[in-house]
Amino acid sequence: MFANLLANQTVLVALGGLLVATAVQDIRHLTIPNRYCLAIALLYPVFVLTSVHGVDWVDGVRIGVASLAIGFLLFVMRLAGAGDVKFFAAISLWAGSTLIIEFAMITALVGGVIAAAMLIHRRLTAPAKPRPSVAWPARVFASINVFLGSLLAGRPHAVAASVTPGSTASAAAGGPGSEGAVGTLPYGAAIATGGLAVAAMLMRG
Repeated sequence: MFANLLANQTVLVALGGLLVATAVQDIRHLTIPNRYCLAIALLYPVFVLTSVHGVDWVDGVRIGVASLAIGFLLFVMRLAGAGDVKFFAAISLWAGSTLIIEFAMITALVGGVIAAAMLIHRRLTAPAKPRPSVAWPARVFASINVFLGSLLAGRPHAVAASVTPGSTASAAAGGPGSEGAVGTLPYGAAIATGGLAVAAMLMRG
């Protein structure tokens, strides 16, 4: 009844605009406001109603709820910020079981690139410090641990503080109720990039 290709494409363009706005907000302030997550979630029913091919919205809701539940566990373990969890779950609605793997992989890949770029920048701009007297096998093991942790948790910045063996974890990790990122990386930008990929795939039908 409401199916309309132009309206459906317009909804996807609006989704892209919200994703870009959220990424900019996170890059500038390391926060993801609830209104962006809510707007993305509320836009989904409009996408469902205007789709000319039909959308399995039950599947989308199931994936969104599952993503929110997993994200809540990561939040409790202080591996994810509340804003990132809600942002990821809102986009998971759109991805559904068909695109959730691609969404998660693109998000993890871009997040890893952002984490590596930030770590390199900090290493190059940080004042010179005496090198820690830690054997190279320990440094290699710590680096592998950080890399694997970033892939499994999907939050490279949550473990970035442990790159140097013997270093102290940053106190910037957000506790319960925090809407910002855990750590100092704009991981919302990585989630937004994954979301843009989802929007592009949906637009192609």
